[in-house]
Amino acid sequence: MAAQRILVIEDEAAAREALKSLLDEEGYTVCTAESGRRGLERLQDFRPDTVVCDFYLPDIDGLQVVRAIRSAGDSGVRVIIITAGCGGEEAESTLRREADFFFQKPLDLRRFRDVLQAEGDDAARGALALH
Repeated sequence: MAAQRILVIEDEAAAREALKSLLDEEGYTVCTAESGRRGLERLQDFRPDTVVCDFYLPDIDGLQVVRAIRSAGDSGVRVIIITAGCGGEEAESTLRREADFFFQKPLDLRRFRDVLQAEGDDAARGALALH
């Protein structure tokens, strides 16, 4: 079985590299992007199984990224949003509905790994969903 392909969209270089290193060590094939638009460009050629996206980005926010992925017909791509805060309860509620998973920073690495490993296992994904 081929390694799961993960696209990390994170504008903070240190956080982006930390996520890349963690995922590389776990055996995933990883591509990174420093902005939402760049991430959406990479989505087309990298064809990830999962997108891990920060909510606050310099150009478009994580919710816009989720919506662009969904409107492009990439329904099979899991989207995990990570954020230190996302602008209140309404924004968080919307993210929980539209993204597959939602994590507050700092990441709970055990739960994050569990979510990534649950790829393709609908029962496990349902048990891990935060919405």
